[in-house]
Amino acid sequence: MFIGKVTGTVVATQKVGSVAGKKLLLVQSMTVDENGALKATGRAAVAIDTVGAGEGELVLVTQGSSARLTEMTSDVPTDAVIVGIIDAIQVNDREIFKGKA
Repeated sequence: MFIGKVTGTVVATQKVGSVAGKKLLLVQSMTVDENGALKATGRAAVAIDTVGAGEGELVLVTQGSSARLTEMTSDVPTDAVIVGIIDAIQVNDREIFKGKA
């Protein structure tokens, strides 16, 4: 899994039938730097949203064969799925991210 920030949506009018009706989001991969701060890695992925995430939210993304293990994606040719919306991140007893309460 990786931490990602939703930066936008992806619209594809022509796609395989099993992807029809799925919400596609653009997710920027994030990392924790040496100072314990969240930082963009420069990599992005298109992920199927299974939890109702929105732009600007930090999310948990799973990739590879694990991306096809959710109820919504078991028959979908996908490589990335949003499986959670992050509430908080703590590093070395310090909270570096706190989402909306």
